[in-house]
Amino acid sequence: METIQTSRDALWKGIIEDLFDDFLRFFYPDDIDLIDFSKGFEFLDKELEALFPDAESRDRRADKLVKVHTKQGDTQWILIHIEVQGYYDKYFAERMFNYYYRILEKYKKKIAAIAIFTDDHEWFHPKAYNSSFFGTEVTYKFRTYKLSEKTLADFENSDNPFAVIMETAWYSLKKNKLDDEGLYNFKIQLIRRLMALEYTKPQIERIFDFIDYYVRFEKPEKKHKFEKEADIILQKRKPMGIREEILYDAKRQGIEEERERLTKKFEQQRKKIEQQQQQQLEQKFKTAIVNLREKGFTSREIADILGLSIEDISRLTAS
Repeated sequence: METIQTSRDALWKGIIEDLFDDFLRFFYPDDIDLIDFSKGFEFLDKELEALFPDAESRDRRADKLVKVHTKQGDTQWILIHIEVQGYYDKYFAERMFNYYYRILEKYKKKIAAIAIFTDDHEWFHPKAYNSSFFGTEVTYKFRTYKLSEKTLADFENSDNPFAVIMETAWYSLKKNKLDDEGLYNFKIQLIRRLMALEYTKPQIERIFDFIDYYVRFEKPEKKHKFEKEADIILQKRKPMGIREEILYDAKRQGIEEERERLTKKFEQQRKKIEQQQQQQLEQKFKTAIVNLREKGFTSREIADILGLSIEDISRLTAS
């Protein structure tokens, strides 16, 4: 799923920057009166990359560093560190702490960090980093938002554009996944909702792009139907005559057929690579388990060391 993951991270980075004021109002409702919106925001993407030049798999996550002014004086500002995490990472809390102390070391400013978890793992929800050794102890807590713990009620009654973004992401979770017909109805309903709430045209277009690409149709014809209906609702283009409509359909169909062909080819290659990587990873785990058992470690201790469950240990040693 690497290509899909990377695409979604790009969408997160873009929509957070496009709708950052709404992002703040959605995730920081109790602190919103402290922010001086008149001074705008400064996105420090290049500065963040410079702090972590050798960071592993940077394209697999959407992280942002933003300079935000407060109303406590001209020289007062804070850094908002945002991490959108869409996959399990046992070192996530440690990475959040690394970000914190490196950012603090460089800027000497207050930092507000938030981790938004968009993965399907119900049990994965780190909220703090803890380390202790010989009487020295560090605890770093950060704000979190676990999408899989939310319900539709958390989004449906909000007039904040970012609630629409989070509702779209909520439907991308495996447990909430819609079929093409359900997805079509959901997307059309969201477009109508945006129009009814009288968002600005730029807002609607940005949210529309996020909705269109973040949760995708399985069948090209359903996507085509949605785009035509959305065009009408958003009044993006003038009505076509029969000849223009036929040419438009032919062009669209050709694009979709080529996209479908390339998608199938990629999917076959991806599955093959995934299987090879999974086999290699399991072999490494098996070797590690054998070595640790020879050294006298129990299954529970081995599970903790390798970040696996007892069931994983049993499955790997049985095969």
